[in-house]
Amino acid sequence: MQLAHLRPGTCLISGVIPIVLIITTGCGTATPVAAGPIDYYLENELRYEDHVHSPTVHTVQFFKRGFELAAPITELEAQEPLVLRFDDLQPNVENFSYTVVHCNANWQPSDLMPGQYIDGVQNDYVPAGELSYNTLQPFIHYELEVPNRMMRFTRSGNYLLKVYRGSDVDDLVLTRRFLVAEQKVVIDARVVASRDVDLRDVAQQVDFTVRHPGLFIPDPFGDVHVTVLQNMRWDDARSGSQPRFVRDHELVYDHPQQASFMGANEYRNFDLKNIRLATRNIDRITTDAGDGLYEAYLTPEVKRNIRVYDNQRDLNGKFLVRNDLVDGDPLGADYVKVHFIQPMPEQLDADVYVYGGLSDFQCRKECRMTWSPEQRAYRADLLLKQGFYDFTYVTLGAGSNAPDLTTIEGSHYQTENDYLILVYLSDRQQRYDRLVGMRFVNSVRG
Repeated sequence: MQLAHLRPGTCLISGVIPIVLIITTGCGTATPVAAGPIDYYLENELRYEDHVHSPTVHTVQFFKRGFELAAPITELEAQEPLVLRFDDLQPNVENFSYTVVHCNANWQPSDLMPGQYIDGVQNDYVPAGELSYNTLQPFIHYELEVPNRMMRFTRSGNYLLKVYRGSDVDDLVLTRRFLVAEQKVVIDARVVASRDVDLRDVAQQVDFTVRHPGLFIPDPFGDVHVTVLQNMRWDDARSGSQPRFVRDHELVYDHPQQASFMGANEYRNFDLKNIRLATRNIDRITTDAGDGLYEAYLTPEVKRNIRVYDNQRDLNGKFLVRNDLVDGDPLGADYVKVHFIQPMPEQLDADVYVYGGLSDFQCRKECRMTWSPEQRAYRADLLLKQGFYDFTYVTLGAGSNAPDLTTIEGSHYQTENDYLILVYLSDRQQRYDRLVGMRFVNSVRG
């Protein structure tokens, strides 16, 4: 098997049973979203989510310019650019194009026509890619900024960025979600331990109040839609909360069941920024005798579901692309085959996945681990670009629609998590869902 034809996050295994849609999980109710394991090689159907359609496209990042770890959110008034980055492991530069689709609060296409939410061209070419340098794995690197001087947005809400080949909008390469927000409301929020006696040691509760002194809301129960995310995980997005109290220009969401989350655990991580030496959580680095690529073997760690909480710093599942020897230039960061191993006393009655930003926070079939009876461990080999990576091990039982982050890793109410509260207002005259407010709140720092 040639690694040049594998995408980052590709596990060198085969065979998995696909599962179906709708996400629910430990606390509260999640929004119906995409299915579990995804077949990136057979499907080219448009999904209104983060999805990679081309098997040669690797390491997709989407963030606010200048802040690689920031969520892809821009304000309608400021129109700060968002940066899309990705690599194509092919020898030739391709012509890629892009467009955007406005969506409602449930991530379905809105009733707006492109001319109603785009000021400028409705599609354009992705700037020409650049060839990598001094890497064992050659690749073409592409970067795109939106909004830009050719395309600006005139409506707030949910958006889907579509990248496709040439002028064929159906020949999809990848899709990414992003948000265009107004600041028409003020959101006060806090994260506390769950008030449920059975969950107080393992779960977190998000309480919040939406203040809207300058915004008229005809029907607070029918026109306002709230979504809460933990660590930008759309696979576990919670919606459907109703205000407990409606006061003068205030909507109070006190202990909403839909905003109760398992605290889970801090993410594991490893440092691949310098492949000349074994660094954080890497046992050793060698060179593959077959294809010549670097191989990194992670240090085995025990299950963490029976350990007390350990306050180790993490990136809440994200990753940074970096090669310390080339000042962080993504063109000079090489690809490494990373060997994951999780010792286990016995095989579980569920599939185990490597999970995090490196898998787009999805249970990809390419990231399913295999059980080794000889080593009594789960193993997976992923092709990843140099950088610093967070990850965790999750389980997905037969017939289950949502990954369980607690079976192997455990859960604690003290875990540091980022929460994002999104407030949508259905504009019945304009026929779209406005994103009228957003607020990040941290479980530790507030």
